[in-house]
Amino acid sequence: MATDDEEKLCRLQENNSRKLAQQWQQCNDVQSLQATLFKYWSSHVPNIYTIDDEAEVPTQDNTGRDLIFSPLEWFICSGSDPKVVFKKLKQEDDPPKLCGRVFKMGEPTYSCRDCAVDPTCVFCIDCFQKSAHRTHRYRMSTSGGGGFCDCGDVEAWKQNPSCEIHTVNSEQSTKSPLERLPAEMKSKTEILFHIALNYAYDLLIWEQCDTLPHGLQPSVLADSYCTMLFNDEVHTYDQVIDTLKKAVDCTHKEAVDFATVVDREGRSSVCNGNFRICEQACSIIKRNTSRHGNKALKVHVMHTSVVAHHTFAMRLLSWLTEIIAHSEGLRQLLCVECMKPYRDTNKALIEHVILSDTKLWKVARIHWHQLIMSSVLIDQEFKKQFAMMYTKNYNTLQRDFITLDDHDHSVSITSLSVQMFTVPTLSRMLIMECDLLSEVLNTFMSFCGPDRRAEGRLKFDRNSLQQNFRRIQYILLDLRYILSSIPNEWESKLKEKFLKGLNVFLELLSAIQGMDAVTRQVALHIEVEPEWETAFNLQIKLGSCITMLLEWCATDRSVLVEAYRATMKILRSISGSSKLVKKKISGHDCSCIVYDVATQPVTVHSPLSRFLAGLHVSLQKYRISYYSEGFLPNMPLSPAEMIEEAMHTQVMISQVQAGMWRRNGYSLLNQIYYYHNVRCRSEMQDRDILMLQIGAMLMNPNEFVITVLNKYGLINVMKENADKLSSEDSQKQVHIETLIEEFLLLLIVVLGERYAAGVGQVSHEDRVKREVIHQLCIGPMPHSELAKSLTENHNHETGLETVITSVATFKKPGATGKGLYELKREFYKDYNPFFYHYSKADQSKAEETQRKMKKSNGEGEALPPPVPPPFTSTFKSVSSVLQCDVMIHVLSTILRRASLSRIRGWTETMIQRVLYLVGMALHEEKCHHNNHEDFGFIAKATAELPWQHISGDGCLSCLNPNSDNSDGPASVLSLLESLAKIKRVEEHKDLLGWVLKTFAEVQQLKGSEITSVEVQKDLDAEAEKKRKSELAKQRRARIMAQMSAMQRNFIKENAELFEATETELDSDVSATAMDTSEILSDFPVAVGAKRSKATEQGVTKCTCILCQEDEEVTLDGRAMVLASLVQRSTVLSKSRGKVIGDAEKFDAMFVPPDLYYGTHVSTCGHIMHWDCWQRFFESVVAKEQRRPHRFRAHLSFDVDKREFLCPLCESLSNAVIPLLPHPGTSTSQSQDSICDEKPASPEVSYNEWLAGIQSILQASQESALRQKQQQEEEMQQQQSSEENSLSDPCPLPTLTKMMAQTMAQTVAENFQLLFEYVYSIPSQFSDSVKDMIKMFARSLYMVGLGLMPFDEDERVPVVAWTTCAYTIHSVENLLREEAKPLFGSLSSRQNECLGALVRFAAACGNITNTTACRKHALRLLSAMTAMTEVADLPCILDIDMFTLMVNVCLSIPLLNCEDSVCNSSTHVSGEAINHHWALKVTLTAHILQILFTSTFQTSDEEMELEDRDEAQKLLEIYKNLHTTAGNKL
Repeated sequence: MATDDEEKLCRLQENNSRKLAQQWQQCNDVQSLQATLFKYWSSHVPNIYTIDDEAEVPTQDNTGRDLIFSPLEWFICSGSDPKVVFKKLKQEDDPPKLCGRVFKMGEPTYSCRDCAVDPTCVFCIDCFQKSAHRTHRYRMSTSGGGGFCDCGDVEAWKQNPSCEIHTVNSEQSTKSPLERLPAEMKSKTEILFHIALNYAYDLLIWEQCDTLPHGLQPSVLADSYCTMLFNDEVHTYDQVIDTLKKAVDCTHKEAVDFATVVDREGRSSVCNGNFRICEQACSIIKRNTSRHGNKALKVHVMHTSVVAHHTFAMRLLSWLTEIIAHSEGLRQLLCVECMKPYRDTNKALIEHVILSDTKLWKVARIHWHQLIMSSVLIDQEFKKQFAMMYTKNYNTLQRDFITLDDHDHSVSITSLSVQMFTVPTLSRMLIMECDLLSEVLNTFMSFCGPDRRAEGRLKFDRNSLQQNFRRIQYILLDLRYILSSIPNEWESKLKEKFLKGLNVFLELLSAIQGMDAVTRQVALHIEVEPEWETAFNLQIKLGSCITMLLEWCATDRSVLVEAYRATMKILRSISGSSKLVKKKISGHDCSCIVYDVATQPVTVHSPLSRFLAGLHVSLQKYRISYYSEGFLPNMPLSPAEMIEEAMHTQVMISQVQAGMWRRNGYSLLNQIYYYHNVRCRSEMQDRDILMLQIGAMLMNPNEFVITVLNKYGLINVMKENADKLSSEDSQKQVHIETLIEEFLLLLIVVLGERYAAGVGQVSHEDRVKREVIHQLCIGPMPHSELAKSLTENHNHETGLETVITSVATFKKPGATGKGLYELKREFYKDYNPFFYHYSKADQSKAEETQRKMKKSNGEGEALPPPVPPPFTSTFKSVSSVLQCDVMIHVLSTILRRASLSRIRGWTETMIQRVLYLVGMALHEEKCHHNNHEDFGFIAKATAELPWQHISGDGCLSCLNPNSDNSDGPASVLSLLESLAKIKRVEEHKDLLGWVLKTFAEVQQLKGSEITSVEVQKDLDAEAEKKRKSELAKQRRARIMAQMSAMQRNFIKENAELFEATETELDSDVSATAMDTSEILSDFPVAVGAKRSKATEQGVTKCTCILCQEDEEVTLDGRAMVLASLVQRSTVLSKSRGKVIGDAEKFDAMFVPPDLYYGTHVSTCGHIMHWDCWQRFFESVVAKEQRRPHRFRAHLSFDVDKREFLCPLCESLSNAVIPLLPHPGTSTSQSQDSICDEKPASPEVSYNEWLAGIQSILQASQESALRQKQQQEEEMQQQQSSEENSLSDPCPLPTLTKMMAQTMAQTVAENFQLLFEYVYSIPSQFSDSVKDMIKMFARSLYMVGLGLMPFDEDERVPVVAWTTCAYTIHSVENLLREEAKPLFGSLSSRQNECLGALVRFAAACGNITNTTACRKHALRLLSAMTAMTEVADLPCILDIDMFTLMVNVCLSIPLLNCEDSVCNSSTHVSGEAINHHWALKVTLTAHILQILFTSTFQTSDEEMELEDRDEAQKLLEIYKNLHTTAGNKL
């Protein structure tokens, strides 16, 4: 029955649609049909597309199809059934050449890694499964919602462009698709498409919120509005959700749903109702999101009819996309309408659409983009027209996207560039016809303009860095698309336009040349780390573009020559003329460019010089050389000038390695790291090495070595007398030695790295193979790690798969769950320990791995240079550097210094690298001999250098034959032989042996006289065994001594235990027991008159982790601080859930025994200067303030809470503890003067001390009463509610007189001595130390009480004291839980934390409110002595006695401290007595707490106890206490 009803309903709808279509067909022109449709839409659209929840959307779509779209389809089909008509049109179409399926968000895509022209060429799943590529290497990914299937596009695939579905049929119709359309259908559809496209465009950019365009406005406008919230990329989900809950009074779930829709579709209606309600919600949203200077969320109050027409316009675009899929003719018809001028303008409708893209919200954009991709981008002719239109407006589109748009690139019209610029024929046509290359580059340069300095270089300031720079970089992505296909043939116009664009690109490179230059800091550390990240982000984006431009230039001779000349001209204009100085060494001189890297600006950004190197290596392809006639421009760069920038960078990196740039901070280290990183090195490090190889090829080899020596500052070092060298400052000596090592390493790299294209006779596979071999020499690796270590080309391919099976074997996954590749044994011979792509860590790991492997195989540990591939004919002359006179001189000088016992200036690393260079020279000699050529190294290495020649050039005078240190003739070979006879090169004896052996083999090949010298071992087998036995014996002795010392320390720390044990031993055992009498007599005493002398504390020196400078910890010096974390804690709480009430009125002085709250401090132990930390924290805050709010939620710290990560270990911190010295070294004065003036500890008994304290409290109370009475008499005030309050303590002389009346005079005087400060040391707290003490006290107050900082609050020092007590309490509980001794098991972090915290707490009262601290001390003593006359004191059972004791010990020194001198040394002559009796009082009070709160079962029967009398007395005390307490209660 239901089926019959549905059929009737369908027939009824079809009849209605047919009738409507017939009415519309009576309209003969555009105006009449538009008026009719508008009238119909104005009455139905607001009723259909109402603003309801998402569940109603399917219903709305069904209603819209029945009432609107179905009649439109009948109208197109002239009253015939649309299903039949569309099916017939589909059959008449030729089989599609292109798939053109537009991808939806998340739809899978497939790209063939073997056949795709670039990674943007993809198949849909249907085409891929029916293509030949399913058996190839492919990459699967998900679509971001843009693009379409490239199946059938012959320019997208190297082979097999079509699947079985879209294979081109040889029989094609001669009629065009438009001609195959029925005439009536064509005319009606043309009008309808025109109206629909114009309507959609007009409505979607309609900016009025309460009216509609003419013809659509309803006759009556109801008071029905909605608050429409729009998406942006600034505010986070949480911000939007919180705002919506306040603005529209919705639940959290509803707010989440609103935010989800806003993010997915770009906007959402969050409030519906009359205008007043919606406007109120709009105001709240704007107000809540615009605080603190932030940009407010975009929100409008819109009439529901306007929103309904917006929705219908988007549905109309989707319907057009569906309609044109039925017929190729309909598709072309829509394309024609899109390209027609819009109204009375000279721009096409589609041009207006793309220019208005930023005015649309997310889902509206997507609908337009999908229609464009389904229509104009599918048809090749219309795609060309659209591409030219897009290129013409490229600058405007990018400017709108960068400056106006707040949506992601994926939903911007600029993302469509990939559909056009990646098509080779189309992109080259655009270069020739529209000057595309220049347009793109000029657009990029226009946005970089404001950030350029006066001298033309780019400069990005961290504080004013434009947040839209990330968007600007998408222009470089377009440039990469354009260059992705390299032309095989060049037209004259293509050359012209390409060179024009290249000149703009060279201008960009010249703006980067010299960017972010740094100068070595000598005196002070840099205050603010400079901004460096943007330059490397730019380099990463430009890297592939530079590579592809070089490949473009290399394909045509004339283009290459013009590019080379243009690049050299720009470099000449930047560098200008160079000042020269003549340097001479080993009989050769050279004019060197004057530039000191250690004192003048240096940069790692030299893209123009590197671009020239890339061009130069391609010249050999056309047999062009630097010296070819007419090749160079006017005033060309000399070879020395060409390598200058590369030399600057290499020397700076070497100086950093030597520790000469430590004060330049982490930014320089980060730049050097990325310079070598796999993402940047191909266009940075590799190009610099290539440029140096070009210099070595073009220059005389002696001049090249002199130039490099001069740039390293080693000319004089290689000429100086060895004794003079030994007298150098030790730090400078280390710098020189490291620079020599780095100089030798650079020569090894320049002469040995021959795997760059055009340098060595190698293929691309050889280059990839070598990279893989050296990575696997570090150790077995998984595929993913290997791939990450290799450089990708513009297609994201590394070439790993093509070589991995030939060099490695795969080990199946084991316990680690990862399969590993392991290098085949035959490739270990290719290992180069100085491989230039190794980091320092990788180099060490690889070398250690190789030595272990050789040792396990019973081979020598020598790591000789592998046989290198031959240079190309152009670069063949580079190898002559190995045998030039200056190189021989350098090698012989280092070897000679190593062979002479008393001479410094050499290291084992130098010897290793010299031996390596000699080995490389021997390989070259052998290679030249095999080619029947003479290299000349053997002849020079075996020739004795004339002594007069050496001495005349200023070489080592101690090497004169008449010198006592002379070991023979000065040839390299003889020096190697002499080195083999001594014991100073033990580490490299195997390498030395290999060199001598290879030397002999080469001599034999050349027919020379062979000298065989065995490398002398240090000792023979017997002596070696004896030596090892002696070393083992000494090691055992050291271990036993350490164990003995540890044993003595343990006995000292646990002397009572040993004493108790000793009394229980019998006489036989006691006779042999360890005598601990001496140990017990020296056991340290912490408090009391017999307190042990404090351990001598020397001056404490700390190293700042930020500036690496050492600093003494003093009170009067530069403050040092510890990174720390302050946090509220309930870890010791015995009353879970109990919290502090009103923090403003909370009394923090007396901590309850249940410890329900506390403030805990911990530290990572890393120390900084206070000003270094301040600058670091300010930079963190500035960086986070620049970060958009939506990204801050991902951080592990909150700068608004003053949180930061430790600069070294990245542990969470929110404060810094000031480091204070030990009291014995608190000032810079002599400790002896302090000791001389320190009086002996006074003799005061417990009862006398207690009586004195009570006298102080009584005098203070009487003084307070007198002051109160005086105020009442003078001001006639009523009695204060603060009865029996305490005033300041009375002066010591007055107190002495009072005590003398009731006790002996000597007792009163001794009590006075307890509080006399050592006034001989004046106040020497520096301002920085004071500031840091106040800052940390403020942090404890803020966290402990949860209040805003208020330095005048009297509770500030109290919180500091209680925090100290709570932290000690926590550490003690932790150690007790772990069954560890209190002082013997403190970790270094705990020890540093407690030491710094206790000293801070002791000094806090001196720096903060001292008057309040004295009153605090009186109140604490009143509580400790149970002085009942003082008001507001808690019961003894409500006080934690340990915290009370700590507070008393920290505050009692301030009791009689005057303001003028209370900043003096914290040492009090009688502090040991005060601490002793304070401990006794609080311990007694704690025992009372236990007795008061304990319950025991007692009886009158006699107790069977060992000590009956003592037990009876304790029981009597217990009963009396409870009786007394009961009477009081």
